[in-house]
Amino acid sequence: MESVSSAPLSPTGYHFGAEDLIFMEKVDRVKLKRGLVFGISYQVEGPQNAFLCRILHPILINPTTGKAYKETIEEKYSSADGGNFDYYRIEHAWEMISGKWIFQIEQFGRILLEKSFELYD
Repeated sequence: MESVSSAPLSPTGYHFGAEDLIFMEKVDRVKLKRGLVFGISYQVEGPQNAFLCRILHPILINPTTGKAYKETIEEKYSSADGGNFDYYRIEHAWEMISGKWIFQIEQFGRILLEKSFELYD
C-alpha cells in the first residue's frame, strides 16, 4: 500500500512511500509515459543513521507554483532489515521530460550509490 507525505523539496510537493515494491525489469533506458514508476533498490549497512535520497533530473516546473526543480531530495532512515528502495512516479504532463535522471544515496556528505536512467519519448 502506498502512502503520500508532504515534501516541500519535491516538484509535486509530496512524496509517495510504500512498505514494499517490486521492480519489474532492470533497465537503463525507460520510455516516458504517465504513470511510469522507476527507481532503485539497495541496502545501507551499519547503524540506522539518516541518509539522503537525491534524484537529479531535468528541470521540472510545477505550473501551479511556478517553481523550478532540478533535484528531488528525501531524508530517509535505513530499514530494520537494511533493504531500501527509492522511486519516482510520473503523474503529470509537466514531469514528462526526456533526459538523464540520476538517483544518488548520500550519507555524511559522501555518495554511496549512484544509478542513472535515460528517459526518452
